[in-house]
Amino acid sequence: MLGGLLVACGSSPQPSVPAASSVASAGPLSSSQPSGNGIATFSSPSPAPTPVATPVALHAGCPATTRKDASSSHQRGIFAATTNWSGYVARSTRAFSCIQGSWTQPTVSCPANGSASVAIWIGLDGESGPSRTTLEQIGTNTDCKNGRGVSFAWFEVLPHDRFEQSLGLDIAPGDRIAASIALVGKSLHLVLEDVTSGLVRDTLQKAPGARRLTAEWVVEAPTVGCPSDCQVALLAAFSTINFRSARAILAGITGPIGDLRWTRVRLTLESRSGLIKAKPGTLGADGASFAVIWHHR
Repeated sequence: MLGGLLVACGSSPQPSVPAASSVASAGPLSSSQPSGNGIATFSSPSPAPTPVATPVALHAGCPATTRKDASSSHQRGIFAATTNWSGYVARSTRAFSCIQGSWTQPTVSCPANGSASVAIWIGLDGESGPSRTTLEQIGTNTDCKNGRGVSFAWFEVLPHDRFEQSLGLDIAPGDRIAASIALVGKSLHLVLEDVTSGLVRDTLQKAPGARRLTAEWVVEAPTVGCPSDCQVALLAAFSTINFRSARAILAGITGPIGDLRWTRVRLTLESRSGLIKAKPGTLGADGASFAVIWHHR
């Protein structure tokens, strides 16, 4: 929703719906199944040949489908500014059944004093209009406090979760991350893999109200201090974050962010006074890759 700020409550940094400052026009990972209300742990999965049709050449959980590649020059595009998100959103009139993406965890430069944070995630439902009450996210955070940064993996499903839920996986700068959120029956299967370490965490979550009309690939300055004093955190300095394999499944076909079947929204993170804090570049030739450049805390 490119409108009012809606956040989950809690004292921890929380990825949240974007607050607008201006607007211009493969199945389960292994034979081990995720628990119905918790997290299943996998370690060092054995490499297997990757089918040609598999959307991600990693271990994230989107199923293999027919795949479209490259951006369409006829796709409708919108540019927008928010006070907490930078990245891309795909808007559709039909429900997405899976989203996937990968990135490398950045080396963050923390301020010597005080706090700062950056969240990197993929999600569904985060930008589906003013009546949006659901949001499904999975990703990583680096939180800075007094010069030291700590990185970890998390997920969040609104309105069920009051703040981000730890996946119990420490992340190191330079680790390659792959993530996905897939519809499985009436639930959502959220998967995150540290490709560098080979460790995977996943969880199966009920989300009965999820409309799945938007898919998001986002770098965020999380909201902190809720419920008493909700504020957007200072954006930790990260130089560049590169998203790859940024694709979604609609009607049984996998397409990149630049797919003609939906509208592409490109989000710049700005202060309320218009100071650019983080800005995404144009899509790569595959329509499924882009970089977010840090500009200011």
